[in-house]
Amino acid sequence: MAAELLTLVTNHMRHGIVVYDAEERIVLINRHVSRIVGFPEAAVSVGSTLRDYLTCSAKVVGWSPERLEGVIDNHRLWARTGQPRQFDHHFDDGKIFEISFTPLGQGGAVLTFADVSHERHLHRIGDRRESLTREAGTMLRRVAEIAAQNRVVAFNASIEAARIGEGGRAFAVVADEVRSLSRQTSDVLHDISHVIEESLRQM
Repeated sequence: MAAELLTLVTNHMRHGIVVYDAEERIVLINRHVSRIVGFPEAAVSVGSTLRDYLTCSAKVVGWSPERLEGVIDNHRLWARTGQPRQFDHHFDDGKIFEISFTPLGQGGAVLTFADVSHERHLHRIGDRRESLTREAGTMLRRVAEIAAQNRVVAFNASIEAARIGEGGRAFAVVADEVRSLSRQTSDVLHDISHVIEESLRQM
């Protein structure tokens, strides 16, 4: 009864799971594994070996015989050293599965497979968004520098207009407008800078 319940539960998990013992015999495998990797469900079952499972996987993903032997050796090394592992496997169709290897105390290991394609995609989008936000911040700082330079030019123009006297009155009006626009630009840039900082903080 306990074995039937365990099979029922693992078949309703969203993740694939393979458990093998110290003799590398599979003692538990749910149907999601074959669906995730892409081999027929009947190809690997309870009683199959780790090699059977990895050979089926190798055919689907196109591993060479040398690569297959290397993966089997890795499993044995990780089981011996008792080191848990976690890594992503990228499939040709763009799917990404996070594979976790958890060694068992009495030998063997538990393998779990989780589809993290959407999560990794969102992470890439977040990274790109952060990069673009930082680039925008750099551009805004440059615009702020130009606005500051405009204020200096406007100030110098006002001094020159005052020196000229009556003939420089129109020139002084333009200089005041340039200074006013530069100040307004700086205020807007300050507000945008706060928005960018908050966006980065949220990310």
